[in-house]
Amino acid sequence: MEDLAARIMTAFAAALTLPEDHFARFIGQPISALRALHYPATGAGIAPGQARAGAHTDYGSLTILLPQPGSRGLEIRGPDGQWQAVPAPENAFVINLGDLMQRWTADAWVSTLHRVVAHPGQPARQSLAFFHQPDWGAVIIPLDGSDRYPPVESGPCLMAKFRATGT
Repeated sequence: MEDLAARIMTAFAAALTLPEDHFARFIGQPISALRALHYPATGAGIAPGQARAGAHTDYGSLTILLPQPGSRGLEIRGPDGQWQAVPAPENAFVINLGDLMQRWTADAWVSTLHRVVAHPGQPARQSLAFFHQPDWGAVIIPLDGSDRYPPVESGPCLMAKFRATGT
């Protein structure tokens, strides 16, 4: 997963018209995490749209999600403010931008606001989420040189987010 994340960061650099290896110095020893997520089956008494994971953004540079093929429930909030279902095709990853990438791009790219909702009679849902986080001491500064966000270190920033949310 770290290799895939590094390849995605190379693609991000190219999309931002930076040298392809621009992010390499920040992700030599990432402090990433892999989580296995399980959502139990729902009965008929579940209200449509009931939250299984409330609306949130992820903290790091990006998240690589491997959803169970055909599963339902993951939604993102689109630019129009409406929630949109994210399909879960077989053999495909879902990539979310995280808060650090939003900081790096000074809001040119926005962290993906997402949630998981219940559907009545839904079978159990499983997914793997890889939360890519740059090296502990990587200093994240807006690429455009602006002061839109103050510099932060990746690790302490992550720990502050955990403390703020009680996770």
